[in-house]
Amino acid sequence: MESSAISAEKELERLEKRLKYTIGSQNLAIQREQIQSLAEKLDISLLDCAAALLFFCQPQAERTARIPQKPSVESLKAHYRFVRYRLDIGSQHQVGKEQIQAVLIEESGVDRKRIGKIDIRQNYTLVELPDGMPADIFQLLSEATIADRRLAIKRVKSNRRGAKINDKA
Repeated sequence: MESSAISAEKELERLEKRLKYTIGSQNLAIQREQIQSLAEKLDISLLDCAAALLFFCQPQAERTARIPQKPSVESLKAHYRFVRYRLDIGSQHQVGKEQIQAVLIEESGVDRKRIGKIDIRQNYTLVELPDGMPADIFQLLSEATIADRRLAIKRVKSNRRGAKINDKA
C-alpha cells in the first residue's frame, strides 16, 4: 500500500475514533438541529452538508495536493501557534521522544509536522502542540498511556515567575 494511502487510512481511523468518542460523550441535539436547518436552507443533502463541514475541519488533504514542493518541517512549524502541555511521564519512566510523538499522533491525529519541541524531564515532559486542541482530543490524550502510565496532559501557562499548570485545555 502506498504511503499516502496508509496515511489517509490512519487519518480516517483517527476521525472514526474522535466521532465515536464525541457521539458517546456529548449531547448533540442542538448541533443536529443546526445541521438539519442548514441542509434545508441550502437545499442540500445531510451527507453533502456533513462533507462540507468535514472539509472545513480537515482541509489539509486538499491543500497537500496543491503544494508543488514539500516545505521543510521548520518552515511549517513557523506558521503554527503552539501551546505548551505537561505530560505526566518523564525520563525516569524510560520513555523516548519517538514514543511520545507516536502516541500524540495516534491519539490526537495531529500531523507529525505540527508537533513542536518535546522536552523530556526527569518526572514529566513538556510538549508543544498546535493551539486550539478540541476538548475531546484533550480528553483522549489525558487518558492515553505509555508503558502503562497515563499521560495526564495539562496545559502550561507561562507567567513572569515561571510556568503555571492549568488543568483545562
